[in-house]
Amino acid sequence: MQTLRHENVYNSKEAILLAGMSYQTYPFFESETLILPTDYQLRATIRGRSGVTDPAEAVFGFLAEIKEQYVLAFRGTANVLDIDSDLDLFQIEYPYVPNSGKTHRGITHIYQSLRAALFEELNSCTSSKELYVTGHSLGGDLAILASFDIAYNTEFKNPLLYTLAAGRIGDPLFASHVSEVVKSGFRIFNTHDFIPTLPGEEYPTPFTEEGMSYRHVGQDHAIDFQKDNMFLNHRINFYCEEIGNEDSSFVEALRTTSPGFYPDPID
Repeated sequence: MQTLRHENVYNSKEAILLAGMSYQTYPFFESETLILPTDYQLRATIRGRSGVTDPAEAVFGFLAEIKEQYVLAFRGTANVLDIDSDLDLFQIEYPYVPNSGKTHRGITHIYQSLRAALFEELNSCTSSKELYVTGHSLGGDLAILASFDIAYNTEFKNPLLYTLAAGRIGDPLFASHVSEVVKSGFRIFNTHDFIPTLPGEEYPTPFTEEGMSYRHVGQDHAIDFQKDNMFLNHRINFYCEEIGNEDSSFVEALRTTSPGFYPDPID
């Protein structure tokens, strides 16, 4: 399943593999049940804290590995505390890269809570391997924060970033800096999904004293499915189904060799 590449070109097999990894973050959060493709192994569980007034720890993802590759995957919003952090959309200076703009306060605080353990694990990894970073929804936002930090502050200088249904995580300066440092970044989004439109691009005064701006990160890769329901238009299973249509034979190979890894078609 592994590939080694550095060119900034969208790859359907990579997108499908990482969509499956993003899908797996949800059962991993719920019961620490994880199905990985053949030959991949779990290297680390990623735990962090969400919530504004009374934060609590939970599983936010995992680091998996194969001979020539690591995959870092983050989950999306899954409980009330996550929503609490999602709604804390005021901005703070991104703390890990100098003069790199501002980011969403609530989600940045989640990332800060998991960063030390994540970096301890990454610093024990082999930096000559490829590193993919992915996530769905809130997980996509965390993937952006992490890939930027990792590219700037570790030996993994060329992480490959694939987000699914990610929102806007930082201001225009932040988005510009990420595109300069993370050379390969792709933003997969459903054109009928409401969540990637959040936060809004502009929050003028008097919302804050100076106003706020948000921008997306990554090369756009639009997909198109309409379920006439905001929740279903955002659901990871349907993202996997639509992305899987880009290379159905690869999806079938994953389902055959690694049953349960990639979600089954939805009736």
